[in-house]
Amino acid sequence: MNSDNLNGLKSFIIKRLNLLKNKIRAEEANTSLFFLILLPITVMVLFLTFENVQLRREELDFVRSCETSLDLALADYDRQLWQEFGLWGVESNLLNQHKNEMEQNFVSDRHEVEIEISGIHNLEDTEQLRKQILRHMSVRSPFLAIEEIIKRIGNVGIMSEQLNNSSVLAEITSKSNLVDPEFIIANPDSAAGDLASLDVEIKPEDQETLEEMSNSELNTLSESSLEILAKLIEEAKTMIVPMYESTGNPVPANPLAPGSLQNITNFFDQFLLNYDIPIISRLQIQEYMLNYYPMQVTELEMSGNKTPLQTPDGRLHSDLHASGRKNEVEQIIFNTNDPDSAASKAKWGIRGICFTYHLIDNFTDEAKQSVYLLQATGISTAIAVVSIGHIVIDPQTLVYTITLIDSLSQAFADSDQLLAGEELTFPIGDLEININYRDLMRVFTLFKNEDNLLSGINNMRKKTVPGNFITAIKLDGCFRNSSICLSREYSDFIIKKP
Repeated sequence: MNSDNLNGLKSFIIKRLNLLKNKIRAEEANTSLFFLILLPITVMVLFLTFENVQLRREELDFVRSCETSLDLALADYDRQLWQEFGLWGVESNLLNQHKNEMEQNFVSDRHEVEIEISGIHNLEDTEQLRKQILRHMSVRSPFLAIEEIIKRIGNVGIMSEQLNNSSVLAEITSKSNLVDPEFIIANPDSAAGDLASLDVEIKPEDQETLEEMSNSELNTLSESSLEILAKLIEEAKTMIVPMYESTGNPVPANPLAPGSLQNITNFFDQFLLNYDIPIISRLQIQEYMLNYYPMQVTELEMSGNKTPLQTPDGRLHSDLHASGRKNEVEQIIFNTNDPDSAASKAKWGIRGICFTYHLIDNFTDEAKQSVYLLQATGISTAIAVVSIGHIVIDPQTLVYTITLIDSLSQAFADSDQLLAGEELTFPIGDLEININYRDLMRVFTLFKNEDNLLSGINNMRKKTVPGNFITAIKLDGCFRNSSICLSREYSDFIIKKP
């Protein structure tokens, strides 16, 4: 190859290299321009993405803080309320005690944040109390105890059926020989009997003295002789008047009259018949009350031995009673805040039930009626002797009074036995049922309106653990322009309404 060709080739290569170099320089300028435009946009997108992620994280922290606030509020349940009564609740003034901490520590200050917790339900609501009691007792009510109670209620039903079918209550007002004792004292001649049938001998000189007496002297003699009967009647009136008061009936002018007495017997007759109630839930509520609230009787006879009553967690009712929680069951049942008044109403209510039973039993028992006739004959004889034969009362007219007084005495003896924690045996036909004081409290409870019963339980609880306790809470939260609403509650026991 000659030198001219070689030089031409070199020149061509140099030209091509220069051309390629210029082209590369042009491409670098385009790439720089491209990155100069794209990079800010890319950085902006990255920063916006980071900001969004940061915001979402803070939103998540806010939600977590809301849930934590609810959990902390529920965790502040009142310990005494739980220990004393097995109920859950948080004081209303403690709901937002962690509010500032949650708002400051969980979320950045640069955001507008607000957390507010409020109560949805509280323990004052009887439905909420009912839920908690049923939840609490659903795992604590022994099945055998419920079965025994139902059996006893069945026996009470048999007794009430016999009371209802008995004709004795009608006989009290329909029998012609059942005379008002007050009427006998005011008009002894209306119940005059035969002196010869009393085997009383009046001496001739006494008879002459009697005939010589003036009217005023005869009246004085009559009053002194009738004092024997008047003392018995006054004693009976003293015993029976509080029974009218315990039933809410006004005390009649003649409380021992057969017609007046029917007010008491009708009350307890109806009382024993009206027990159409949802049995299981009512039993759980009443067993809760009888377990956590003390009665005036703190130990009961069971199988011949006295057993002290205690709460499910082992606290003795006698200790609760000694600490000032007196007669709480009676206060709930009889709707009073006075322990002594509640105990008295319970005592007289029990006496009224026992009196009704014994009155019917004594009127239908021929053997007892024969004994009462002998006692009435003795009283008539004593009156005839004191009055020197001036007043002779037919013993048969006094049988009602003697039956009434004996029924009252038996009722008093039974109530004293029950108040001592002992059992009573009531023969009902071929059955014999054992009843103690707590059984009768169960009977009283069964015929009390459930809402009133729950209200009474709440009122009695407030005496020991006062306060407004929230059982379900709601949280309203705001984060920037967003809002959230969460709720929690203690009881997970759901009651399906019919």
